[in-house]
Amino acid sequence: MTKQEKYFTKRFAGKYKCQYGLYLLLVLLMSVFSITSILSLNNFLQILFSTQNEITVTYSELDKILNQIYGHFLNFGKQKALIYFTLIILGIYFLKDVFTWLSQYQIGRTRNFIIRDIRSALFEKFSTQDISFIGKYKKGDLLSRFSSDLIEFEESFLKAIQTIINSIIVVLLYVIMLFYIDHSLTLSAIVLFPLAALLTSFLGGKLRHTSKKLQDSNAKLVSTMEETLDGSRIILSLSATLFVNKRFRSFNEAYFRLRNKVYRKVDLASPQSEFLSSIFIAILLLIGSYRVIHSLGLSATMFIVYLVLFILIIKPAKDLSTAYYNLKRGTASLNRIMEIADSTNIIKEPANTSCFPKLNKGITFLDVNFAYTEGQKVLKNINVTFEKGKTTAIVGASGGGKTTMTDLIEKFYQLKDDCGDILFDDVSINSLTGAEIRKNIAVVTQETILFNDTVANNIAFGGDYSMEQIINAANTANATEFIEQLPEKFETNIGDKGDMLSGGQKQRISIARAVLKNSPILILDEATSALDTESERKVQTALDNLTKNRTTIIIAHRLSTIINADKIIVLQDGEIKEQGTHEELYSLGGIYYNLFIMQQVG
Repeated sequence: MTKQEKYFTKRFAGKYKCQYGLYLLLVLLMSVFSITSILSLNNFLQILFSTQNEITVTYSELDKILNQIYGHFLNFGKQKALIYFTLIILGIYFLKDVFTWLSQYQIGRTRNFIIRDIRSALFEKFSTQDISFIGKYKKGDLLSRFSSDLIEFEESFLKAIQTIINSIIVVLLYVIMLFYIDHSLTLSAIVLFPLAALLTSFLGGKLRHTSKKLQDSNAKLVSTMEETLDGSRIILSLSATLFVNKRFRSFNEAYFRLRNKVYRKVDLASPQSEFLSSIFIAILLLIGSYRVIHSLGLSATMFIVYLVLFILIIKPAKDLSTAYYNLKRGTASLNRIMEIADSTNIIKEPANTSCFPKLNKGITFLDVNFAYTEGQKVLKNINVTFEKGKTTAIVGASGGGKTTMTDLIEKFYQLKDDCGDILFDDVSINSLTGAEIRKNIAVVTQETILFNDTVANNIAFGGDYSMEQIINAANTANATEFIEQLPEKFETNIGDKGDMLSGGQKQRISIARAVLKNSPILILDEATSALDTESERKVQTALDNLTKNRTTIIIAHRLSTIINADKIIVLQDGEIKEQGTHEELYSLGGIYYNLFIMQQVG
């Protein structure tokens, strides 16, 4: 059993042991009534083919029991005995069908519980994992695990377990009864079972390996489709349609061949079991007929009952073989799903947490060094304080480490023990949880994230606010002007990713969200860099309202927007090269001066 399978059993399947126990009981009752209905066939046949009211020759203890029942019913006469037996058999079949339905309902309900729990666990992982974890996977791959892998897991793995439980109970009870009827004949019949099991195991192992490749290929296919949809504009502008179509056809062809390979192996299970069944029945007919003819412990009517029981074993045995294949196929999906569900956050939260301080001093970086992977450092020996209630801007070329600094403040990444510390006043970031820190930080980014919901719900996203608070936040963000012009004002649905709004309008919704959060720390990550002049002016007015009396950190490319900042930090290659006010840095004639002059000339 793999690590993922153990985790699934412990966390998801283990909590439903009672439900599985009830399912076992219902299947057991179903099987008992099924066997009883078949055994009564012996008496029915004796009555039907007997020419006189006599008891047939007794070969076993079971024959004695059934013949006693047979003799009792013959007292009513042959015609009435047949009617009574027919009614009894119908009643037994009715009870068998009732328990069959109850068992199927019970296991289906349990299966739904498990899928619900896994789906919730996956979504929770997606929403709470650190940034570095999400970055390891393609978005399409994660979506594939949440959708197609989960469906495949239910259809193959969970249904296979259900079938295996059901089939094992039925086959076991039927085999016990066959041994009781004639153990010699049954021993002869099961000689070939080990050979069939070895063949099934060999084919199942090959299927598991192929199924894992199929799930990975499906994830790659989904990722390619998702990337194509997201990049449709650039694909068209680069005239790359033929290229992406050719690439997709290549992926699709490989996926097609893999699916055919899996189906070929799965479909082999049915004819394989059919052929084995034919062999078993042929052997039984030869050996059983010989034993009946030579009176070797088996009556003719009991041999018919034996044959019926054995034939009825074939379907659950065949289902067992097919379920084994499906279990191997579903295991590939299970491992991919549990890889996410069992993943742990790279960021270690403290065992003994501190409360977030009131921030009387500010946020201080002490000898901070950071690298995403082993190799070149993104930040080198950073020592700086973002003072309380003041605005500090970070500028520099792309890739210099500006966003990394704010990501570390939000604890999206973990600082190693020997790589410095970040203090909120005098409280180390390592003694605070990520959730506690982010609760005290509002962020407005260049790429505004909005949801397919109303304006009001987008502004209030993640919190419980009154409409009055939402409207006041919109006023502060300079957003009420355009919101009032929307068809349903604050109740207008803004579409997927807010596509019904312009860039500037989206940004002001995002600012309103930050206003409503009313956090003491504010991070503005190039919040106006993608806007036109008019939109930038309106957004900048909203930002000026937002930054009042807050500890504000601004990442900016347009230096004209941060001239009034209390302090400007110039980053280059992960190091702080200059810091001071605009006037101080301009007068130095260094890196900041050159950046500012280039933008003025441009």
